[in-house]
Amino acid sequence: MTSSQKLIFSMGEALVDLLPVDDELLRAAPGGSSYNVALALAGLEAPVAFVGRLSNDEHGELMFKALTRSGVDVTLVGRDRRPSPLAFVERGTADGHVRYNIYLAETAHAPPELAVNWLAKAAHLHVSSFSAVCGAWGQAVMAALAEARDRISSSFDINIRAPLLPPRAQTTALVEQRVALASIVKASDDDLNWLYPGETPDAVAMRWAEGGRIVLLTRGALGASAFRNGDLVSCQAPKIEVVDTIGAGDVFLAAFLAHALSQGVLGSGAIAPWDRDHLHEALRFATIAGALTCTRAGAAAPTVGEIRALEGTIKSAVR
Repeated sequence: MTSSQKLIFSMGEALVDLLPVDDELLRAAPGGSSYNVALALAGLEAPVAFVGRLSNDEHGELMFKALTRSGVDVTLVGRDRRPSPLAFVERGTADGHVRYNIYLAETAHAPPELAVNWLAKAAHLHVSSFSAVCGAWGQAVMAALAEARDRISSSFDINIRAPLLPPRAQTTALVEQRVALASIVKASDDDLNWLYPGETPDAVAMRWAEGGRIVLLTRGALGASAFRNGDLVSCQAPKIEVVDTIGAGDVFLAAFLAHALSQGVLGSGAIAPWDRDHLHEALRFATIAGALTCTRAGAAAPTVGEIRALEGTIKSAVR
């Protein structure tokens, strides 16, 4: 990475995931949606910075070292004396999403302090998960999206964690405020079923995609779709042996952003024009990346080479 190179900023929470392990009680691993995205982007050879806060405890130190070892810019990482937040994770399967029990009280779960010109090195701002919606993090994310608008592109991964959110109607209003500011929005079918129980996920995604916004809808083992200006492109997922689904959505989104950046689509206040073939290419790349993540324990992203090796093995469901 050169000193003048613009970066994808992944802004949000970092957690310690406590994962189930065969014949053991739990195994600790780095986690948190935005943290996972930052590491995945680095593994996919995209220039990236993590914007968040890490504890000074042993877990936080290891997570900080993992970022620097992977080549993630840590200039905007704040440090905190409080302990690391924890997430007790229950495995997902091909038919069921991962479940989390998350503990944030009196921990380092807080946004970092940012300078006036903190976006100067950013090509794109990504925000994600429950932390983007409510509390101090939600306020910081809303301010960041507003600051980024008309300057650089941005993305928002909804990633519903219902026990940590306000009542449905209030959460839906908060989500829609952030959708309105984002250039790219990613959600799962489960996310949209929870937010809009009276509508189909496709109808919601199509509505959000009006005006040039790209909306990515993940459908688990069925693959994913991309919506834009009334247009729809879908991609089947490759057939895999699922170990767990932890971090698959984060890696999917990271892969889409990495591909979009490489094509010159990110960087301005609005997403650059992108024809169906190139949109489908990015969607296919992301779908394979998310699927490969499910073949290994935890949010371990594949390499670009591993993704390319599977290209051509999946087809468009709609072209």
